[in-house]
Amino acid sequence: MTRAIDQRFPVKDCCCQPSSAGTRGRMYILVATAGLWALSIAGGCDSKPAQQEVFHHTVALRANESINALPLLDSSNQVRADSTNTVLHVDPALPAGMEFDQQTGRVTGTVTLPVGISQHTIVLQNNASQLEFVISLSVDHALPDAFSSLLPGYSAELIVANADIPVRMAIAPDGRLFYAELQTGHIRIVHPDAGLDAAPFAALDVATGNEKGIIGFALDPQFNDNGYVYVHATVATDPADSGYEAEIIRLSAVNNRAVNETTLVRHLAAADLHNGGDIVFDQHGNLFIGRGDITIPALAQTPGSTAGKILRYTRDGGIPADNPYPGDPEWARGLRNTFALAVHPVTGDLFGADAGPNNDDKLNYLVAGKNFLWGMENEPQGSSVGYSVRTWADVITPTSLLFHSGQGGFTDFKHQLFTSTYNFEDIRVIHLTGSTSTDFVREQTFASFHPDNFNNKPLHMIEAPDGSLYVSTFNAIYRIRAAEATAAPSQD
Repeated sequence: MTRAIDQRFPVKDCCCQPSSAGTRGRMYILVATAGLWALSIAGGCDSKPAQQEVFHHTVALRANESINALPLLDSSNQVRADSTNTVLHVDPALPAGMEFDQQTGRVTGTVTLPVGISQHTIVLQNNASQLEFVISLSVDHALPDAFSSLLPGYSAELIVANADIPVRMAIAPDGRLFYAELQTGHIRIVHPDAGLDAAPFAALDVATGNEKGIIGFALDPQFNDNGYVYVHATVATDPADSGYEAEIIRLSAVNNRAVNETTLVRHLAAADLHNGGDIVFDQHGNLFIGRGDITIPALAQTPGSTAGKILRYTRDGGIPADNPYPGDPEWARGLRNTFALAVHPVTGDLFGADAGPNNDDKLNYLVAGKNFLWGMENEPQGSSVGYSVRTWADVITPTSLLFHSGQGGFTDFKHQLFTSTYNFEDIRVIHLTGSTSTDFVREQTFASFHPDNFNNKPLHMIEAPDGSLYVSTFNAIYRIRAAEATAAPSQD
């Protein structure tokens, strides 16, 4: 997608030598770093100090993106270039696919391959003056067909095609990507070098349909030592009456296959809809679980019910001694359907995204013992009420949350919160500040997908050890990397 941005600012006390014809000499620099082109009048002043305005024209371009009459000059000098007495030429030639019009100075065409930074000089000459324009340009990688936009400076590649609803992912320290399929009960492995393993890592017997199946997935923080894999799934309790419950299941990874299937937690409330989903570990090795209200709002306020709650267990399925209520897995209550969770890497605090009914999706700061009021007729005030960091008036349906480490070229997003949205089919960065990262600053679109029925709706997002992002949709998994990381030599 091509964008143009104009900015103006004054330049003072600028001196340079006039051209041979006595006119003001100007140098125009078109800088294109990681797909971003910035055209500016970098010089241009009389032989004595003068004040003038400098124009910056910025254009974002990627490979396979058509260039439609891109002007390289500002409007006043374009008039000169368009005149019959003007001669223009460029040296060296522009990259293959770009065509330079020697009558107008405009560029058209399509560059099909990425181009590293290269410099070109355009000379504009007529009977009054000769001006030189130094152009430094590059063209970033083309986007996969599913993407409609990605922030300049980042590239995306397809990792798994024709995937079967890869609802949750996790990455092992050795680079193996594990992902769970919502409806099939299968968990699969993508190897760093060999790609997708033909045989599934595990095939679980789960209840499927609507919002059932495998809905949460995580690797143990000590995976290198114990090989533990955790699954949050719905199962049938009695096929005769179509009853369901949710369970937390632990598997052991041995030679890329699951063994020792063990159910750690049973009898979690479940239904066709609003079963929650995410499971994440805190910094003490305890397991948080997001649970929905199973379409019965009152259960979110019912003591003893696991519906509409955030639950916290030990890695073995026990109840931590410092939970808010002794012997109870409840951590927080009053939630409609928390599908996405994230733990802040510095504070260790828990954040969750709760889906509203037809408005007011929320980003919640999930402190122990707080009540987020869903399922209450009369909403109280006071210290027991939970705090929502962000409320979206429109339903965006957040499907994942991720605090980024800032590694791998994501420096600008260090400890900021990424989220993916089901309804708007995009990835956003929620910029937060404050000692607890609970002060909302702004929201920024990082990437967008083309609408394609359900196919391009993002489901999950994780960070790899090198800082790159893995993003799953209904039928694919993509990897997003910074351009500088892409260009860096391998550390293998």
